[in-house]
Amino acid sequence: MYFETYKRIISKYYINSSLDYQAISSPFPRSIVNDSYILNMSDIEEDFTKDLDLDLASEEEEERWGELEAVNGASAPLVDVVNSKLPTSDEPLDTFIANYRPVSLSMYQNLTPCDVCRLTSFEPQISQLLLQDSSDLSSVLFKLNDISLVLQREISALHSYMKLHYNQKFPELEDLVPKPLQYANVVHTLEHIDDCVNSSIAMALEQEAGLSKEQTLVLTMSMKTSFKYDKTLGKECSLFLSQSRSLMQELINIQDRINNFVMSKVSHVGPNVCALVGPKVTSLLLSHVGGILELSQIPSCNLASIGKNKHLSHELHTSITGVRQEGYIYGCPLIQEQPTQYHKQLLRMVCAKVSLAARVDAGSRDSSALDDSLGIKWKRELLDKIQKLQDTSAARNVKPLPVPMDATKKKRAGRKFRKYKQQFELSHLRQL
Repeated sequence: MYFETYKRIISKYYINSSLDYQAISSPFPRSIVNDSYILNMSDIEEDFTKDLDLDLASEEEEERWGELEAVNGASAPLVDVVNSKLPTSDEPLDTFIANYRPVSLSMYQNLTPCDVCRLTSFEPQISQLLLQDSSDLSSVLFKLNDISLVLQREISALHSYMKLHYNQKFPELEDLVPKPLQYANVVHTLEHIDDCVNSSIAMALEQEAGLSKEQTLVLTMSMKTSFKYDKTLGKECSLFLSQSRSLMQELINIQDRINNFVMSKVSHVGPNVCALVGPKVTSLLLSHVGGILELSQIPSCNLASIGKNKHLSHELHTSITGVRQEGYIYGCPLIQEQPTQYHKQLLRMVCAKVSLAARVDAGSRDSSALDDSLGIKWKRELLDKIQKLQDTSAARNVKPLPVPMDATKKKRAGRKFRKYKQQFELSHLRQL
């Protein structure tokens, strides 16, 4: 009876699992059950415990699990590092990119930084791809776009891996320093500084971590309340954090080299977008979304938020310009060279034109003919509109109020008005 009840419970929660039900219904004691059954039972107990922990978790823990799922990707299955083989130097880069799956960080204690970040082993092949002179430029850029997407995933995975290790000592750091490389530099600075005086910490954070004065001030104030000075990390954990920082620097170095290469060749892929916002912004947009076809499928209202930094808790949501979505397009010269009061209006117009230019470039068949006439035309139209706005605002005159007339006003008359006045007249009795 016990085994039948347990069988129904497990089949309810794990209907899709590959469990041997004959082993469950076996009347023999546990000591003589085969090893595969014990292994399956241990896996089920572990999964069931995870589900219970997630159901009973607080809001902060649920947010952290959601962040891990976002890093690992919802559509792609996770990699079991214990049973999977790490990439070797002989494996082709194309095979690794095509079969790439993010690593699950649910059991991060058993992972090393090399398990989380696997793309750095292909750095020689990426360098060879950047140096070769290929006549088929579109195929090279397509490969680089796929590599850029994997780079972003691995940087995010390393960032989450470091946060999971360092949250036990400084839990508020991830909210104060959201950028991955800055977070890694701050962790490295805090772990290797000897003098804990505020002045020395602030100087080290500004010089080595590259934080602004405002970030440094908020960070030093937060360290007085949430930084656990008595908590010491183990040697293995400190080594993992140092290796993660080195791997992250290598990934960002590869990403910068890819962006520079795409910037030099981007005029062949998106000539109209390049003529509109410049080669640097165009290369950042293409590297972020994956190509000119993917960029053309994004609506103009969502283009402004591409490349926007994560909001800091100590910063205002809007700047003096009134712009909240300060992404890649906001940094183009077409917007930055204009007066501040027109940035918000100009950003909407530029995003609309970028969406049109991307669709034109994605629909062009002949990549050898660089036709950027539409991009140049739309840029000239935007500059004319801003010039007209500036001229009309300067020529606008404040009209004074008209001079009041001294003539006596006409008095109302009529039957209704006489009846209305009669209501307030004195009666005959009061007149006596």
